[in-house]
Amino acid sequence: MAKDTSNKFTPRGFIKVISFLHLGIAATPIVLGTLFYFRTTNTELSFTNSNDMFLAIVPVVAISSIFLGDFVFKKIIKALPNNMTLREKLMKYQTASIIKFALLEGAALFSIVIFGNTQNLTYLIVGLLLIFFLFLQRPAKQKIETTLNLRGEEKAKFDRTDEPLD
Repeated sequence: MAKDTSNKFTPRGFIKVISFLHLGIAATPIVLGTLFYFRTTNTELSFTNSNDMFLAIVPVVAISSIFLGDFVFKKIIKALPNNMTLREKLMKYQTASIIKFALLEGAALFSIVIFGNTQNLTYLIVGLLLIFFLFLQRPAKQKIETTLNLRGEEKAKFDRTDEPLD
């Protein structure tokens, strides 16, 4: 007789949840960018407007979000003790990932809002690059295994995708 795993924490369920969270976080700047782009009428691509302070601020925010997100993610993952259960490691991984995704989303949204205010396509391009980078961060089973350095019994448990980790 098959076990009822509908309310149990399984590796497959974890991957589905974190993938859904990633997609939800990435969808917001895409929708906002699309709305702003089709709402504007006089767009221009300008890198030379010396009165536009955002030409300096937006790239700094974008680059800072990439490095800060990566730094925080690695710091959380590196601090995981070896005696932690697989479930606890996955929860910490999810927390670290959400922080990383949110920083990228925030910078993309900031850039897109500046585009909406200035009509300068430069900011939309920066926002799109951040969204592209966010999509590169998409969680996958192999990435999770590698990042968490799963070996032996932990890897075997993670490979049994439909078996509860409880």
